[in-house]
Amino acid sequence: MAGEVGSIKSKDMMESAAEGEDVPKEKDKEVFSLEILPIIKESQNHHGLIHGDYQRYRWYCSRRLYRVRKSLHFVQSSRRHHKKPITPEMVTDVRFLYIPLINAERAWAYGMQLKQEANTEIRKRFHLLRRLRRAVAHSSKLLQLCEQCGRCDTRTKLEAQAYAAWMLGNVQFEQQQWKEAFDNFGNTQMIYEQLGMAVSEEQRSLYSQRVDEITPNVRYCAYNMKDMPSDLSELMKLRSSAHGDEMLASKIDMVLAQTQEKAATTLTEVMWCGQSLSVKSDKLRVVLVRLKELAVEVKRVDSSDRKIELYEQLLMECQDGLQAVRDEQNGLEQTGERKKQQQSLKVGAQHTILLSLRDYLTHFKLRHSIDRNLLLLATMKDGQRTVKPEEFIRVYDMLLQYVADLVNIPGLDEDLEVQKEMAAHRFMFKAYRCYYLAQSLASNKKWPEAMALYSCTLDHVSKATSHYREWAGAGAQEGLQQLQQLSDHVRGYKCVTHVSSILDTQGVEEKMADLTVSNTALSNQLTEYVPIPANQKPVLVPFPPDYKPINSKPFFFDLALNSVEVPDLSHRVEKKPQGGITGFVRGLIWGSSSNS
Repeated sequence: MAGEVGSIKSKDMMESAAEGEDVPKEKDKEVFSLEILPIIKESQNHHGLIHGDYQRYRWYCSRRLYRVRKSLHFVQSSRRHHKKPITPEMVTDVRFLYIPLINAERAWAYGMQLKQEANTEIRKRFHLLRRLRRAVAHSSKLLQLCEQCGRCDTRTKLEAQAYAAWMLGNVQFEQQQWKEAFDNFGNTQMIYEQLGMAVSEEQRSLYSQRVDEITPNVRYCAYNMKDMPSDLSELMKLRSSAHGDEMLASKIDMVLAQTQEKAATTLTEVMWCGQSLSVKSDKLRVVLVRLKELAVEVKRVDSSDRKIELYEQLLMECQDGLQAVRDEQNGLEQTGERKKQQQSLKVGAQHTILLSLRDYLTHFKLRHSIDRNLLLLATMKDGQRTVKPEEFIRVYDMLLQYVADLVNIPGLDEDLEVQKEMAAHRFMFKAYRCYYLAQSLASNKKWPEAMALYSCTLDHVSKATSHYREWAGAGAQEGLQQLQQLSDHVRGYKCVTHVSSILDTQGVEEKMADLTVSNTALSNQLTEYVPIPANQKPVLVPFPPDYKPINSKPFFFDLALNSVEVPDLSHRVEKKPQGGITGFVRGLIWGSSSNS
């Protein structure tokens, strides 16, 4: 705990210590610096709030509060609760400031937990307000201790002031006290902006992020201070900026619902295929107002993730509208059975209007489904993640189905512009589908099938280009550019596939792998210049050396030996004596030797 707070020794104490004088206790001269925002942000991110788990964070605050009290020997009685207030004179250790801070965080986390549960249980809203007021009391106590103890530095006082103003603004925001909440949130922003310029680079982003988190609350308070004008576009902007703040988002959703209901009372008819269709169902009117505002918000938002989220909401609203139309049709059928024959014409006219409204909603749904899938394809092609060709094929299959359903809607079969546009889109989607299918086959080394699909892709590109030129609508130029890029890619891949098929068929790759290319050594090319590629190492001398013929070693013959007369030296040979019976018998049989 001591590592989280830095202490500064005064200059007088350091000089007196150097001179050997009596030095007062170090604790009496200690200056506290409590970085409130970095401390609570680190605790929140490490203990559940990064996932919105307020209960886990509340339990962590309870455990940490007990540890701090125990380290200070300031534990409450376990048998009977005796409140031990902290006075400014007691703050001799920075850990005393942690007690009101952790208490405020625990009460606030409990209030946010009740906020999540108050959607189903209305009575928990009163408990929520009590816990937020308790958090305000603890944050005010922290500010009082920091200002009156005389030990905290200026940054700690400013942090405590901003924290207390933010807590008070939350309670006033929940109680719809817009002017007071606007002032407190504005003060909090101002303090954090000033602190962000005085802290280090590592902590500056933390304070900037805190200012950005408070900005939607300030804008919403300013919006409500205008007596709630029925400006749905401004509310949708606030809703987009409050993405991630559950407390603010829930309030904006409630106001949106109320404002949309008011706007729905003025919506009496819609235009479809040159006809004015009267809308009598209140539920259907609200759905049409929401669809209109969502369509405008989708065009305004820049983030792809937020756009996809808005498209999902829009498609769900379309489903609700179609269900409302079906309910109206069922009600008319039951009414027609009970009414008399003379009133059947009126029921038939209302049934025709409902069918036209169903076609209008179906057209609206299919149009935005196509836009959603095109945006999804753009995010898949941005290269941030590896996407298999099969995923592209699945999306283009859905797009082709949407185009086919849209063309078959009654009333659009006679609209020439829509037919031209959908024909151009259909051939372009077919071209891309063939392209990615060829990519999938080429990855499996199915070269003939891939070549056929690449050729089919070029045919679809040619047809789509002619239809886009004939249509000449708002998106025709962009479509022509996409088709030109696709055509260039297909021609390149077609050549690569053709070469790959030849190599794979004749087995040239295996044969080429066994061949070795021998380069002539530079020592043999001293009189001529031969260029060598940059990626190839030159051969200086041949190794191993080449074989060269040389003269053999001569033979020597001794020709003088035949003319030399060798003297007889037999008389010099030593004679061995012969005796005994053996020599006698040998002499009788063989005779005596000539040398004897």
